[in-house]
Amino acid sequence: MGFDTTRFPFLNFRDEAQFSRQIGEIKNFFKKNAHLFPEVFTHGHGLKETFLELDPLIDELTANVCPYCGNVCCANRHGFPEYADVITMIAMGEELPSYDLHVDERAICQFLAQNGCVLPRYRRPYRCTWYFCDPMLLEVDMGPIKRYREFLRLVTQLGERRGELLHCFFKIYRENFRKDASSSQSPHTS
Repeated sequence: MGFDTTRFPFLNFRDEAQFSRQIGEIKNFFKKNAHLFPEVFTHGHGLKETFLELDPLIDELTANVCPYCGNVCCANRHGFPEYADVITMIAMGEELPSYDLHVDERAICQFLAQNGCVLPRYRRPYRCTWYFCDPMLLEVDMGPIKRYREFLRLVTQLGERRGELLHCFFKIYRENFRKDASSSQSPHTS
């Protein structure tokens, strides 16, 4: 079960003030409406479990492919989160990384170190997990069938759990977010 993330606003990492404001709005919405989110947090727990289960498998694959690649996929522009990434990180009970928005977006990702990404997989944008280049897919295909099946099972489960979480969140968001945003912007009168 996927979810169309374009239903959420565009998270603008090119404008630091707007980016910070948008992140703050999402965090405040969660905080103010925590009583509405038990199911979202349950989905967040399941999503994080799947990330943790999938991570060693992807680490094994990337260790076999990435050191030999001449075209590094991990660029800053891919390391910035989307609105849905912020939602899922909060639902998993995770803090967002501190992003340096002043880096060259075409340069190697600010979180990429000599031994790979310094962020746990569940704190990265979703695209960092679901994007697989051709050499990576070939590595999956050429490996043992058991690993192939486990890889497919976990990637499918990750997408389904993320979709369920976002769908559940969106129902609450659609009914309450605009109301919260407009009430926080209008002055209170006695």
